Amino acid sequence: MNIFWFPLSLLILSAFASFAKDSPNFIIIYMDDLGWHQTSVRMMDSEPMSKHSFYKTPNVERLAEMGRCFSNGYAPTATCTGSRVSILFGQTSARTQYRYVFDVFHQKQRPEGYAGQYSLADSVKTAGKNYITAHFGKGMTEKLKLVNYDVTDEYEEHAPNGNLHGEKIDIPSRKDLPPDNPKRIYSLIDESMKFLRKNAGKRPFMMMVSHYSVHVPHAASKKYMDKWQAKYDALEKPTDKEELRLFERECNPLYGAMLEETDQHIGILLDYLKKAGELDNTYFIFTSDNGSECIPRTKENRRYNGPLQEGKYSCFEGGIRVPFVVAGPGIQGGSYCDVPVVQWDLLATLHDLSGNETPLPDDIDGGSLRDVFFKGNQGKVKRGAPGIVHHFPSHYQVPISAIRIGDYKFMRNMNTDEKKLFNVAVDYREKNDIAQKMPEKVASMDKILRAYIEEVEGGDVKDSYQAFYETMDDFEGRAVENHKRKMKELDANMPSDYEKQKALIDQELELKKRGFFANRAITKKQETWPDWYDTARKTAEAEIGMTKGGKLIKKK
Repeated sequence: MNIFWFPLSLLILSAFASFAKDSPNFIIIYMDDLGWHQTSVRMMDSEPMSKHSFYKTPNVERLAEMGRCFSNGYAPTATCTGSRVSILFGQTSARTQYRYVFDVFHQKQRPEGYAGQYSLADSVKTAGKNYITAHFGKGMTEKLKLVNYDVTDEYEEHAPNGNLHGEKIDIPSRKDLPPDNPKRIYSLIDESMKFLRKNAGKRPFMMMVSHYSVHVPHAASKKYMDKWQAKYDALEKPTDKEELRLFERECNPLYGAMLEETDQHIGILLDYLKKAGELDNTYFIFTSDNGSECIPRTKENRRYNGPLQEGKYSCFEGGIRVPFVVAGPGIQGGSYCDVPVVQWDLLATLHDLSGNETPLPDDIDGGSLRDVFFKGNQGKVKRGAPGIVHHFPSHYQVPISAIRIGDYKFMRNMNTDEKKLFNVAVDYREKNDIAQKMPEKVASMDKILRAYIEEVEGGDVKDSYQAFYETMDDFEGRAVENHKRKMKELDANMPSDYEKQKALIDQELELKKRGFFANRAITKKQETWPDWYDTARKTAEAEIGMTKGGKLIKKK
């Protein structure tokens, strides 16, 4: 026996232990449109309605048993793209200047995009510990390789990797997904497992998987659909027509099948990490990009996010408070934390937990969640931003600028300047507006929020309206030029059915112009719309007699 073997083996084991401690792995599972109460895990221990009574997510349950649920977990915005940009750069959507889906003002503020900006991938790659990073699934506005991800499933010619919310295999050909790969669930399983098999246990890694589930259109394989249809058929249904409609929306077997089929991915990852000996060295974060879609709905029932008001597109809690479960080294299993956390905290968190000693850029808004991961309610978060900011100057939804500081959430309707204040620590249903009772608190939080928005050039809704009109003018100009080109080609060829083809070309332009007119008219109405919950769209459509797409409304 080699007399040096035993001491050497100890050195090797010691080195591995150091690696495990100082260079943990990170996996982020990012869902699309999953509401706060739509898993089978209570997001708030004291609130029974913070879990779903019908849908089942056994592997999210598994994560919760291993780690900690955050009752006040927030998405960066009330729509997907803004959230995905925000989490990537550790900044509020106001600072990234991408605040909502199809942010038309963004193009004027950020024509150069984000290439070269410090990213979530950089937060571990600059630690000097040989991290490899990957992103699979729904992308953002930028090719992810341009923001330093080593491995992605994006197409070389196209970014983001949107794939029509997982309806299609690829962007260029628009080929339908096969029945055995709904929402690209199994593609994402294959890609993430290929990455783990190559890297887990060999070098530290950070992997983010952005699922297309549970965004519309909903889809599930026959195996899961049959299972959930049987569950639904066994339920006792309400007899009232309106109650039945709401029941069917809340207990949708297709949705349940899709959710559980997606949930299995978590179990596959956990099982593999355990087998590879890396489970105890991996932080696992499960969350969603915004609240659940609430359409169709009635004013009397806005409960598609459990007890929370509203949903996707809204800065009320139902649109921005989301599932947030974390498991990993040092995190107490089966525990809860009520400290507010937001996804743009994750960049600073991964930077901290990876042992990265290089200073973060000054413009990072998030703070490390290490303290609350380990200590729960006794932990604290120190952020660059003055609070949890949700700035949503949307030209097509209710434009709200909001900030949460401590227990209080301040909201300002940017159309009317009307203000609301809630103590969301206890009134998370947002039923008791206390703005009139606490005018000094309202004034103070309003001042803090406005100063921050001005500092980061977050923009006002007036900027969004103007940018939208300019965008419509640009689109109409392109349509006119395209019409001229087609007519020139037609005149040059003079086909036998010239008049017929000319009529079709003219009709195409007319329909586009009608759509542009409708869009402008609807937005013009939205500019002064005072409602906090619904938009001006239906009213405007009725007034002009056509839909947003330019289709004529049949009068009764």
